[in-house]
Amino acid sequence: MNLELISRQDCTLNKELAYISGVYLTDGSITNKNFDLQVIDKDFAEFTLACLKKIIPTTKAYLRKREDVGSWNKSPRYIIKVGINGYADWFKNQTNNKHHIPLWLDNCNDGLKKWFIAGVMDGDGFITKTVRAYNKEKFQYRIGIGGVADGWIYEFRKLLCDSHVRCNKVEKFITKNGRWFCRFTVNPKTFFEAGLFFTIKRKVDRCTIASETTR
Repeated sequence: MNLELISRQDCTLNKELAYISGVYLTDGSITNKNFDLQVIDKDFAEFTLACLKKIIPTTKAYLRKREDVGSWNKSPRYIIKVGINGYADWFKNQTNNKHHIPLWLDNCNDGLKKWFIAGVMDGDGFITKTVRAYNKEKFQYRIGIGGVADGWIYEFRKLLCDSHVRCNKVEKFITKNGRWFCRFTVNPKTFFEAGLFFTIKRKVDRCTIASETTR
């Protein structure tokens, strides 16, 4: 898929701002007018930084790498911290401090919605590969989103349904630390047919295989 062919902008937004909105709602955070991101995928951090630089071309921000020895996942973390000034309040107001999907989604074109969805899926989305029960030589792929608190997850599910993606019900669990964990999966075939995508290479590679094998 040539992502540049997806509509870049409408009268108020561009694809970079739409994508960053999705990243903010999931893995991103804002502190003192700074947009912060810490992730294990270098290309995810690089792409997010590139989008922020298009929005704020004067920024001198750069990518940093930190070795992680304190968590179960020992992968290095790739970190960006970008001063975004007035955009900080805009992101917060549009999502009520990350409790809802952005207000601007009600009045934008499908291309911008796809870039917002990509930001969310890059952040908290997943595509799993498991062995089929009836044939150990074949695999089943599942696409979904999880790891988020109860709230905007239901609005995001509706957004996907409105994009003609078949979605399962939201499942709720309580984690070991006593917090709610919510997730739902989607039908991969309808996800691809809707023109939706990830940008992270390890997820894109798995999607390439899944799109050829799912029904």
